[in-house]
Order: sequence, then C-alpha cells, then structure tokens
Amino acid sequence: MKLQMPIKSAWKALLGMIALVALPGVANAQSFSCAGSGAGAYCQYTGKVARAYINDGNLILMYFEQPINTNLPAAVGITGITQAAAGAYYTPNNPEFAEYLYSTIVTALAADKTVSLQFKAAQSGYLRINKIWLYS
Repeated sequence: MKLQMPIKSAWKALLGMIALVALPGVANAQSFSCAGSGAGAYCQYTGKVARAYINDGNLILMYFEQPINTNLPAAVGITGITQAAAGAYYTPNNPEFAEYLYSTIVTALAADKTVSLQFKAAQSGYLRINKIWLYS
C-alpha cells in the first residue's frame, strides 16, 4: 500500500507538468464570440493572424487561424456574413484607419503576436473590422 501512494503522487506530478507545458498552446488558441443586439451587437476574434491580404480593389483581409462560425453573427443581428475565413476592411471608408489597421496586422503576423478584432457589420460578405488590439 505504501508504494502505491508515491506512484500516484508521481503520476499526478507528471500530469501536472504536462498540463503546464500544454497550457500556453491552449491560451493562444483562437476564440470567436458575438454579443449584444441591435445597434450594440458586435463580434470579436482573438487569435493569431494566419495571413494578410490587400488587393487593388481596396479590400484588406485578415485571415483567422480557423474559419469562424457564420451563424454566430447572424444570431446577434449582423447579417450578410458568407465568408468565414477572414475579417475585412474597405480602405476608402477611412484611409488613415486602413493604414494603421494593415500596419498592425502585418506587425502581428511578422512577430507572431496575438490580436483581437471587433466587428459590427458586414463588408463584401466578410465581417467588417472596426477595432484592433495588438498583444505583447
């Protein structure tokens, strides 16, 4: 009986160490949620930038780590979302914000940093980005 207790304790310690090593990967996993209703409805993504894109049609795309569930925006009243892989911003809406946005996206991508994006409407079938946070 006395030998079983140290073995159980050793297993618990080993499992605890494995959990601690695994947690940083879990903490960096993508999250996506939507809340509110009416004019106060929004969705938010937190995760890594999978890739960045801009075209001559003035559309910036920031690709998520994994596609989002397009039913979540509709559930809070944000309709017209048909693209699940990225968030978008149309640069003529606010050229200065577009410059800051793209710069922040590229910085996050190059440095492998986590971002949070907030969305309140649709843009060309994507969630339209209206805020960005960059984490250290």
